[in-house]
Amino acid sequence: MQIHRLNKMALAIMIVVVGWVSLWSQTSGAPGGNMPQSAERLEVVSSLLPSGVQQIVVVDSQNRSMAIYHIDPTQGKLALKSVRNLSWDLSMEQFNGQAPLPSDLRQARP
Repeated sequence: MQIHRLNKMALAIMIVVVGWVSLWSQTSGAPGGNMPQSAERLEVVSSLLPSGVQQIVVVDSQNRSMAIYHIDPTQGKLALKSVRNLSWDLSMEQFNGQAPLPSDLRQARP
């Protein structure tokens, strides 16, 4: 019963977050303002962490950024945990890579 209620609450909060972000992008002059499809560029993933906290990850594919929210299961409070622009992350050639690395492959061209 508690988990079912938590899932309904998480869904409601996800809808509010997506709606808020969509509204913000339309009214703030942000890139893509007044675009009715602004919510379409958002991906929202919800998961239940082992601690019981509901985690919501919102990825904005146009701005190449993401935000992570946690929902407290007992109080239902929403907390923004992290926001990050992924542009620099996605432009790296390697990070914690294993051999063969991209530079090794370039040197071994036939």
